[in-house]
Amino acid sequence: MRLDGELDGVMAFRMEDARISGIYYVRNPEKLTRVESETPLTLR
Repeated sequence: MRLDGELDGVMAFRMEDARISGIYYVRNPEKLTRVESETPLTLR
């Protein structure tokens, strides 16, 4: 996620049996320094 063009956080989803079983959002600036690229979401 970006806020005013800057990385604000990263969202991840845990899937079990084709259903979302967990949603995680990281905003810790120290952890975000390791994020190198974005992965665009696509529909299947």
